[in-house]
This record gives sequence, C-alpha cells and structure tokens, in this order.
Amino acid sequence: MSPGTQLPGAHPPLEWTFNPWRQGLGNATAGLLTALLGMVLVARLGLPPLAVAALALALAAALHPTFFPAHCRVDETGVGRRLAFGWERRPWTRIRCAVLDRRGLFVTPGFRAGLLASMRGLWLPVPTGAAPAFLDELRGRLAAHGL
Repeated sequence: MSPGTQLPGAHPPLEWTFNPWRQGLGNATAGLLTALLGMVLVARLGLPPLAVAALALALAAALHPTFFPAHCRVDETGVGRRLAFGWERRPWTRIRCAVLDRRGLFVTPGFRAGLLASMRGLWLPVPTGAAPAFLDELRGRLAAHGL
C-alpha cells in the first residue's frame, strides 16, 4: 500500500512538513557544514574517485535529515517520513516504543529508546510551536495502537 492510500472507514492520515531551514536554522546550517566538511576530508584521503564518491554519498545520506525538509505521516498502517531519498516507513506491527515530546515523535522496534534503538528507529520532527491539539491527536493515534 502506498503512503497516499487510506483504508475504508479509517481515520484520515495526519500529515505535516518540517523544514529545518525555518524551524532550526542553526541545526540545519551545522548539518550541512558538517556534511560538506566531511566530503572535503574524504576527498583528501587520496582514495580512488569511486571510493571517494561512495563515501561522500554515504556521509550525505547519513546527515541529510538535518538539512532536508521532511514530510511526515501517521496513518492506519503506521508512520512514515519522506526526505530527499524517498519514504521511510514503520508499520504499527513493528513499533514497540514511541516517544513524543515537543521536538517530535520517535518510534523504534525495540522496547525502549536508547543508543541501539536510535539506529533502527525513525524520527518524525514536529514544527516548533505545534498546536496542542495536533500533539493530542498524535498521542491519541499512538494510544490507539497501544503505545
């Protein structure tokens, strides 16, 4: 099922966009500068061009959530986030822990948030100053799935 489809009789999807350049200019700038500096350092290692390109791409992919806008979605099938390289989804059946605070929603297949969970989890940032009704709706969707 694609992110745009909805099950009959289900709640409408809850969707929002987070633009790091509007919500956290300092963090977005730091992320982009870190990526660029890392690419320069990789290029200076003297590796073959293909290896430099692969390492630079891997570094950019790891850091792109800090400076690319994210489109987030919570629906009846699970949660998802779209960045520059496409959708990343977590179905409700694979989510064991969810943490919601004023900065965003973090879901993970582990039973608690931690260092290892951060590698397998999914972060859905919430815009600064999100309405309390929006956060309440997110809490309600999580509670409906036992989280």
